[in-house]
Amino acid sequence: MKVVIDRITEILTGSLLAFMVIIAVWQVFTRFVLQSPSIVTEEMLRYGLIWLTMVGGAYVYGKNQHLAIVFIARKFPEKIQPLIALFVEASVMIFAIVMLIMGGMNTVQNAVGQVSPALQMPMQYYYLSLPVGGGLFLFYSAFNLAGLTKKNKQSAETK
Repeated sequence: MKVVIDRITEILTGSLLAFMVIIAVWQVFTRFVLQSPSIVTEEMLRYGLIWLTMVGGAYVYGKNQHLAIVFIARKFPEKIQPLIALFVEASVMIFAIVMLIMGGMNTVQNAVGQVSPALQMPMQYYYLSLPVGGGLFLFYSAFNLAGLTKKNKQSAETK
């Protein structure tokens, strides 16, 4: 299951990044060569970056390639390290549920009827990146938590 979600996320973020590069080049071309900047490209890039951040951030977190601040965690004895890892995963899950999913759905609900200035698209499509990213964070965190639990059980059995 994780492999399928990883692949879909890779394709989505890679395609979005390629699209954003093309749009940025078009923006520069219209601004400096045609002397008439495109109206919609800035907004497309802004909302594309929001989606890329939410989906890409969850993907990188799921691959354990995210920026981690482990300075404080390493100050604790090695015996407590697995508990700290479990605490971190649980914290990420709570954040994903409360802030991203629940807060994001609330934001999507509040955006009904609003449209973006340049593209005239419903704003809830843009804000939908919060619960989608939150769902991905939750999925990856649950997967990481299961892996940590399995690892802790195996290390306890070998002792």
